[in-house]
Amino acid sequence: MIVEFPYPELASLQIPASLSVTRLSLPQVEPRDSEEGVVQQALSAPIDTPPLAELAQGKRQVLIVVDDISRPTPIHRFLPLVLEELKAAGLGEENVEFMVALGTHRPMTRGEMTAKLGSDIVNRFPVYNHDWQDKKKLEFLGTTDQGAPVWINKRVRRADLVIGLGAIMPIEICGFTGGGKILVPGLSGEETVDSMHWIRIDIPSEKILGKAENPIRTSINALARKAGLDFIVNVILNEENRIVGAVAGDMVEAHRAGCRIAGQVFGVSVPRRFNIVIADSYPFDNEFWQANKAVDTAGEVVTEGGVVILVSPCTEGLSQSHAEEIRRFGYPPVARIKDLVESGKIHHRVVGVHMVQVSSVATEKARLILVSSGIGREEAEMLGFSWAGSPAEALNMALEMTEDRPDIAVLQGASRMLAIVAG
Repeated sequence: MIVEFPYPELASLQIPASLSVTRLSLPQVEPRDSEEGVVQQALSAPIDTPPLAELAQGKRQVLIVVDDISRPTPIHRFLPLVLEELKAAGLGEENVEFMVALGTHRPMTRGEMTAKLGSDIVNRFPVYNHDWQDKKKLEFLGTTDQGAPVWINKRVRRADLVIGLGAIMPIEICGFTGGGKILVPGLSGEETVDSMHWIRIDIPSEKILGKAENPIRTSINALARKAGLDFIVNVILNEENRIVGAVAGDMVEAHRAGCRIAGQVFGVSVPRRFNIVIADSYPFDNEFWQANKAVDTAGEVVTEGGVVILVSPCTEGLSQSHAEEIRRFGYPPVARIKDLVESGKIHHRVVGVHMVQVSSVATEKARLILVSSGIGREEAEMLGFSWAGSPAEALNMALEMTEDRPDIAVLQGASRMLAIVAG
């Protein structure tokens, strides 16, 4: 079998015919209409809210919140439809501004804003990066019923209409992306981000992954509702990043409807678990902080004591925001990570959550071989991983680590895959 990777600089991997290999990829889902038509239909039939044009009438300041460049959401391809709704409500350009929901990610450059929103939008409207650690730009709204503190960007509170634009796909931390996640953690402060993530630690993955309703999503919804998210437009993308589904309306009800679509678009039946799992992280491959989404999926598919091969360029290295804290400790066992967080040695709980996600696969369940041009051998080994210069070298290493005739799975598009493992 020949395996091609979505990275031009990487040679294809030829797996000998003598080995048992199963290739798993996202379903081939084609749009039922043009991308514009799919989103327009969602806007024309919003879920549990009035139409956006009606909702916007009489408003003075609209804040449109968008996901950042680490997400493949083609905001520029459906944003004009949203702006048309606002124009129909009588709002002018002076009434609209944009903010990038960075969470704890690095700021976007103007060039990246242009790629995400389009040059026309960046030239005509103010576009701001969120800074999760700048308390001067945050407002405290109190706590949720679960006791979580709500710190949110002040621009959210200044606006009298807040619209969130993003995409829905499976994610280990809260089941699916999208919905209220655009504000929490997208535009939240440090305490809110840490609180929202840390409650995930002791909840089993099977209660979260691929489920629209779960304890983490409940917390996100409560926080985002309190912060003031009024309307969402969320798209669902196929493996070619084309819009094949969309929902609009209430941040909870519309999101749940979108999750049902996403489950069909990203759900992949996996017949069994495999000794060796080869996964790429496309399109989440700018840094390991994002690429570990593919590790999460591989962890669902690999056997105890197996090997995961992660193929990802990680062009910006380990993490632009959190590398120092991660490098200090690597990925020790989960119990050790919890101790480090509780003792304050790991300052940001969101970092602890990331470390737990990776460690539960790469330390406690399997071994990880990293194929990456952005993270070298020395750093990979310092983190507790093995490193290979090519997929072929990684496979040879994996074969040496496992039994003579291992069962191999190739996960193409693993970072967005919802693996439904038999049994």
